[in-house]
Amino acid sequence: MTPVRLALIATAAAGLMAAAAPASASQIVMGPDGHYYRLVPVRGPAPGQAAISSQATANVAPVAPVSNCRLINFEDNEYQPEYTTVCGPQ
Repeated sequence: MTPVRLALIATAAAGLMAAAAPASASQIVMGPDGHYYRLVPVRGPAPGQAAISSQATANVAPVAPVSNCRLINFEDNEYQPEYTTVCGPQ
């Protein structure tokens, strides 16, 4: 086999393998904070199927005493959100 023929077959094989891989498997984007993030597609349940099986069960421990604190104001600033909370009787 000549080197030219071998190079042609290797190039064709590499091209076919690249075409078989999904082009949008992941995407890299830059966030507003200047960092780069890789977006990876998530495979969900098939259409017509529930996300949680009807046979699924869970044992959940009781929640600790309920807090009497609450959020009364929230301002969504670009980089520093501001929260105002109060605790005690309403």
